[in-house]
Amino acid sequence: MKDPMDRAGHVVKNLKFTAFSELVLALLKFLSRRVFVLLLGKEYLGINGLFTDILSMLSLAELGFGVSVTYNLYRPVAQGDTELIKSLMRLYGRFYRAVGGAVLAAGLSLLPFLDFFVKEMPENVSNLSLIYALNVINAGVSYFFSYKSTLLFVCQKKYVDSLIRAAASLAAVAAQTGVLLITRNYLYYLYIAILSTVVQNVVMSVKTDRLYPYLREKDVLPVPAGIMEDIRRNVSAMVLHRIGSVAVFGTDNLLISKFVGIGMTGLYSNYIMIRNFLNTMINTVFNAITPAMGNLNVTKTGEEKVRTFNQLNFFGAWLFGWMSICLMWLYDPFIRIWLGDDFLLPGPVVLLIVVNFYVNSMRIPVANTKSVMGLFWDERYKSILEAIMNLAVSVILAGRWGIGGILMGTLVSTWSLPFWIEPLGLYRHGLKRRVRTYFARYFCYLSVTVLAGLLTGLMCTMAGGAVPGFLVRTVLCLVIPNGVYLAAYRRTEEFRFIRGLLKVMVKRMLLTRI
Repeated sequence: MKDPMDRAGHVVKNLKFTAFSELVLALLKFLSRRVFVLLLGKEYLGINGLFTDILSMLSLAELGFGVSVTYNLYRPVAQGDTELIKSLMRLYGRFYRAVGGAVLAAGLSLLPFLDFFVKEMPENVSNLSLIYALNVINAGVSYFFSYKSTLLFVCQKKYVDSLIRAAASLAAVAAQTGVLLITRNYLYYLYIAILSTVVQNVVMSVKTDRLYPYLREKDVLPVPAGIMEDIRRNVSAMVLHRIGSVAVFGTDNLLISKFVGIGMTGLYSNYIMIRNFLNTMINTVFNAITPAMGNLNVTKTGEEKVRTFNQLNFFGAWLFGWMSICLMWLYDPFIRIWLGDDFLLPGPVVLLIVVNFYVNSMRIPVANTKSVMGLFWDERYKSILEAIMNLAVSVILAGRWGIGGILMGTLVSTWSLPFWIEPLGLYRHGLKRRVRTYFARYFCYLSVTVLAGLLTGLMCTMAGGAVPGFLVRTVLCLVIPNGVYLAAYRRTEEFRFIRGLLKVMVKRMLLTRI
């Protein structure tokens, strides 16, 4: 059994190296995107975003199997049960190889129907079918070895996977940028992406086998019937969650391309690239924390679980609120400097992007806590209803408001169902408490964030333009929201805990080595 300081040490190491690698990669990707835009134009950006959404739909072949296996790995890892770990990983590997084949087959079968997804096919994009096929191959081959990263995650060694992925991606982004500058050929760009995916996953697989030599043993027992039944039950629930998640979060580019145009898809993809960078940093933090929560879930009491969730939710509310305020007041100035005025979206659309970011980020503490508790079954139909509502509202409003209507569909579907159903399930079946305390805290956090955002916006209007104005806005977004949060929360139990934990983590972060 691990004590809290052991868990904190693993969190620090995962957070330190994963965050550093993601920051380096982000800088390279922003540079690469600028080269991409200058040399290939908006249409290629739109095609890239469209194919990303199509491939996200193909990820439904995974069926939520990985989440279920991850949940079932927490206990044997905590107890050192290598035989059960071997059994689960063999099952996981067989399934993911089948998923990779299914993604390749299903993706390539869509080749004749590409015209359906685009309102007006761009004339200056050549080899469109080959471009799509290469994207499908890149997505399919990623499944064949990547499943082993799950064991690194559960064993709180995510930093190993992160460093391997960072090294491969660093080389790939540098090579892709160089190839575009020399040849202006998007196909070469995609060939490098496929090579990077293969190398990254093979190296990670070999490294995992070296860290856990028992994975190479041939005497592997079948997964016990009780656990197998639990996996089947969870997968049958998770497949519905997966369908709903893809329909809500993986269709915006598809809908924009279909109802608005491929050029607008390209503009939107730049904003989403920035949002996805923040999502990556959020996932870095929460992926570092989640395995420790999984260990805590199998070793601690109900009261300790409630306290841990409240601390996690408070931390998330502060982080997500601050990030949303930064997006609201720095989005346009950054894109203006990065790409130019021609790549800006209308103000109301930017506001909807930010609101959707905040609302969906606030679901993460609930979702992660439910995941480590294995609470998948009772909300299996919620995601389907959410998906139907999202698509229906988005399609209806797209004809009237264009891209704004599509984003409004996402917001309406989120507030109508998961906003209240997900915490209700966690509190009723996991924490065994009344959910009203969650909503009281939620609206308190929201009110403080709105106040902080308005104060920050008022001050940002006084900043100038260009790079100096952007730097002034950045300082204001750093100081004002965090100052408001500090004034509002400094006396709370959650703030005192987070402050103490951060002191320990910063100290360890300065001393930790791989």
